[in-house]
Amino acid sequence: MFKVSQKISLSSDETVFGKYQKTPDMDVYPENSTSVFIAPELTDASRVQLFHFPNGAVRIGNDVCFIIKRNGVKGNFEVKLENPSGVLSPIPLRIIDPERLEVSFNLNQLGLYRVHISCNTVTLPRSPFMIVVISGDPEHENKAEIPVFKSDASKVTHRGANLDIIKVNQRNEFTIDGSEAGNNILFVGIFGPKGQCDEVVIKHLGRNIYRVTYQVQDAGEYILAAKWGDDHIQGSPFNLTAQL
Repeated sequence: MFKVSQKISLSSDETVFGKYQKTPDMDVYPENSTSVFIAPELTDASRVQLFHFPNGAVRIGNDVCFIIKRNGVKGNFEVKLENPSGVLSPIPLRIIDPERLEVSFNLNQLGLYRVHISCNTVTLPRSPFMIVVISGDPEHENKAEIPVFKSDASKVTHRGANLDIIKVNQRNEFTIDGSEAGNNILFVGIFGPKGQCDEVVIKHLGRNIYRVTYQVQDAGEYILAAKWGDDHIQGSPFNLTAQL
C-alpha cells in the first residue's frame, strides 16, 4: 500500500503538508440577532359549510340569518356584505358553540347583494354568495318584481368547445364569465330538432362566473341562446351541430 501526501503551496517561503489553512477573514462571521418566523396555520376553506343560507329571491326588508359550521377548521372568520350600490360592510358574528357561528343582517335595498366570507384571509369556495332582493305586494304573495340591474351584456365572455360542435348522449359544457359585466341574471336555453333541450344546468362558480352543462339525445342542428338579463351575450344565439 502506498501513502499519498498532499502538498499545498501557500507562498514561496511557507509550505503546509496534509491539511488546509484558512485565511483570517474566514474566521469572522456576521453577528446577526436570531429571527424566529411563525407560519400561519393552514386553512382548508373547502371544509366549511353554510346552513340556512337563502336559496332564491328574498323580499326587501327581511332579515337573513344563516350558520357557518367550521367542521374542524380553526381560525378567524370574516363576513362582509356588499349591497347593490357596491358598499362593503363588515357583519358581526355570534358564536353559538366552538363549531358554529351565526350571521344575521337586514336587506333594505332592491337588487343583488354579495356575501363575502373568508377564514384566515382564505376565501371560501363560491364566495361571494349571491342574494337577490325583490319587492312584492304582501297581499299577493305570488306577485313579485325583478329588480333593475346595472350591467353590460357586451362584456360577458365565454369559452369552451361545446359552443360549436356538441356530442350526442354525452356531457357538454362551457363557461360564461360575467365578472366584468356588472350584476344580472344569466338565462340559457337550447332548442333542437325535437324542441327544447331536456336538461340545462347552470352552476355559479363565484364572481359571476358560470359553468353550463347540457346533454342532447338527437343528432342535428341546435340553437343555444344565452342572455345576461334582457340582452344576448356576444355570439348569442349560437348555432350548434350535434354529431354521433
